[in-house]
Amino acid sequence: MSMSEYENQNHKERDNLFPSTIEPDLPADFSEEDVVFAQELGTLFSAPDEILPPYYAQTLLQAEDPRYNVVDNTFAQKTRARVFRKLKLRRRLFFRRQSPLGMVGESLREITSRKTMLTWAAVLMLVMMLTVAFTAPSFGQGMALLLHGSKNGVLKVKSAPKIVHQSFSPAVPYNYDINPKQVPLITARGMLHFSIYWPQWVPANYTLNGINIYVDSTNTWADGPIVDLVYDVDTSHITPKGTGQIVIREFMPLEQVLQVVQDGNAYGIDPDQYGNNPRAIYVDGQWLTTGKMPSQIWRSGGRSEVIYQQGGVVFWIAGDQRDGISKNLLWKMAQSLQTITPTNRALQKNAFATILLPSNSFLVNGPFSNDIISTVSLDGTGSQYYLTMSEYLSGKLALSHGPGHGH
Repeated sequence: MSMSEYENQNHKERDNLFPSTIEPDLPADFSEEDVVFAQELGTLFSAPDEILPPYYAQTLLQAEDPRYNVVDNTFAQKTRARVFRKLKLRRRLFFRRQSPLGMVGESLREITSRKTMLTWAAVLMLVMMLTVAFTAPSFGQGMALLLHGSKNGVLKVKSAPKIVHQSFSPAVPYNYDINPKQVPLITARGMLHFSIYWPQWVPANYTLNGINIYVDSTNTWADGPIVDLVYDVDTSHITPKGTGQIVIREFMPLEQVLQVVQDGNAYGIDPDQYGNNPRAIYVDGQWLTTGKMPSQIWRSGGRSEVIYQQGGVVFWIAGDQRDGISKNLLWKMAQSLQTITPTNRALQKNAFATILLPSNSFLVNGPFSNDIISTVSLDGTGSQYYLTMSEYLSGKLALSHGPGHGH
């Protein structure tokens, strides 16, 4: 076989391995392995169909090739300038840091430069004004501070609400017995929808002097009657500088019941790491009636109160700071609250409770008489409203072994 015949045979073998329809231009010095590799690449990427491997152009064009030119920031700036010029948009050549007032002024100039934008701005301002007008009461409701895992607590406001409803019965029949009644505590317990909680610790020289149960069929925010445990100081040992009284109010809420408190006079006790959801709330002071405008003002430094919840029962525990009843003492009482114990079980056998109706609650006075509460239906069916607590007044009615009298 001659040399020319051998070369022709070799070319035929290469053509069989890599047909010309796939890659017609193969270098003459390709070996069989190069041809096989090229054939494999041809099955993965098709140059005629523009299916090219990554960096195909960069592989063909070396960095020193004048045709290989990386796009720089100048090209991007020129392109942006042409786009802005074509769309007739304003652009800033030099950026500088502006003050907030300067930014507002520039925004206003931008708005007024276009009538369409000015029209939309006017419509937006009108919508905002109408929104504020219709929702102004919600802005004045203040901020709620809720107990941990509860819908109860306080509502902190700047001033007393102007519209406060009365929730007691407006009138009673002429033959209605308006005199308070004393009944055995065991009988009174059947009227309640919860078990009475008793403090296992009270400050020295304070003893239980009365159990008041307020009954009002028109009440919509408490589940059944409200109970007051009234503790009086022993005046033979201490001369009180204040009321000389500690009152524990207990009730089951049907709605969200928040005491309305002037902002800055309510503090959380044992809040979480974010300062929210406290275990209890301490309130410094109460509302006082002035008889003029404003009709009610907040006075701190008198009443001290702890708001607490346990077993679904809400507790308002109030004392007098002038008698040394501080937040720590009230919180200690709250933490000691329990239901039946052997000690108070024997006490309840001979104890009497005074039943107070809306028609005779004016006979007593106490630390909650001027309170204002905000109620909201838990199911969302009702709106928020304020009501006064003047119809539910805690007082000094004697705990006795038989019919007693107020004092």
